[in-house]
Amino acid sequence: MKQVKVIIVGNGERANCYCKYALTNPQDLKVVAIVDPDIEKRKEGSVKYGVPESMTFASVDDLLSYEKEHGRLADGVINATMDEWHYRTAMPLLRAGYNMLLEKPVVNNEKELLEIKKTAEENGCLLMVCHVLRYTPFYLAIKKVVESGEIGEIMHIETCENVGIAHASNSYIRGKWNSTEKCGSSMLLAKCCHDLDLICWLNNKTSPSRVSSFGGRNFLVAEKAPRGAGTRCLNDCPHVDTCQYSAKSIYVLNDKYPYYSWTCIDNDYESISREQKTESLKTYNPHGECAYKVNSDLVDHQAVMIHFENGSTATHSMIQGAVRPCRLIRIMGTKGEIQGMIESCKFCVRTYDFFNADYLEKEFDVSGLFEKDDHHAGGDDGIIKDFVNMVRGGEVSISCTKIDDSIYGHLCVFMADKSMQSGKTEEIILKK
Repeated sequence: MKQVKVIIVGNGERANCYCKYALTNPQDLKVVAIVDPDIEKRKEGSVKYGVPESMTFASVDDLLSYEKEHGRLADGVINATMDEWHYRTAMPLLRAGYNMLLEKPVVNNEKELLEIKKTAEENGCLLMVCHVLRYTPFYLAIKKVVESGEIGEIMHIETCENVGIAHASNSYIRGKWNSTEKCGSSMLLAKCCHDLDLICWLNNKTSPSRVSSFGGRNFLVAEKAPRGAGTRCLNDCPHVDTCQYSAKSIYVLNDKYPYYSWTCIDNDYESISREQKTESLKTYNPHGECAYKVNSDLVDHQAVMIHFENGSTATHSMIQGAVRPCRLIRIMGTKGEIQGMIESCKFCVRTYDFFNADYLEKEFDVSGLFEKDDHHAGGDDGIIKDFVNMVRGGEVSISCTKIDDSIYGHLCVFMADKSMQSGKTEEIILKK
């Protein structure tokens, strides 16, 4: 089997999660070039993957200009840029005929999503979306139970995304995904396109047809801040030792998600002193601002209902600032049901017990099927292996996130956000 050569576009944390596979399996995958506007990120990638500095580029245009003179560099692209850069980096590379693994969400609107899909098809490009949760042993095992027919036909799916306080604070309240203006994505798109993709994938014998949604930013607002709250936790807030969103608890005492919270300090987060971190929170670091008063426009809760063409239904709920962070799932079939939580790596399958007019229950535990340092419970390795295999022309897995299948979860997100604003049920119409 030939070694697949790839170009990293956007050498950040997600690209490194996928491309660590190149370091452990060099016979399968090799990083041959890096595109990133940040010179430090280019240098970092050059060292990590053994890429000559001459093969690092500040932009996709620079890369394609180089290729005009020297020819094609790789078999595919790992596009892990920020959300707002996906369209403008993906389109020229797809037009150039590059196979691509594209970070989710693809884009933040239906028009550009369909354009990307069409461009990939017209140029013969294999395009996969980074819905890594499909590849986790947890959801893959659930999918296999569904496919086996053990619980019969799917009638209803319930999923819930309880975004923990620390994660919500780091990413969606104070972090770089905390506004649609800043990153271009709604809360549902940034955090829950995974979940709506899972719903559509698990129920892919049919297609979603109508979506309704309710939600808003009603609780993480200035008027709900603790009485007398300041503007910066460590400066002027009397609740610094009691508030669940206190920067003291999340960042100083526990240093949660340090790869996000210290990016404003011009140094590797592992080498930053506690004094430097504290001073940044008191002055310029956005993570030091009051969570209730920070300039964020994302919803803090949202509920979604989906109707499928075959009459089955699904619901999804998202809650920011949950005390216990977790993803929950329950699938109701005509012959049984599945219920589980990915953080426990366990789910149970219940079927009818005819002789006792009750139910039988089996528990599945997949906790031993992935490395503990995998950011997505075993999904990161699975998706890059499938991408490599797809580019080689091999058979893809049941999880494969090709664009023509992955598109439905995104369309559900767009229609849900539209419904939340309009107060109406929105239809999904996808021309074949």
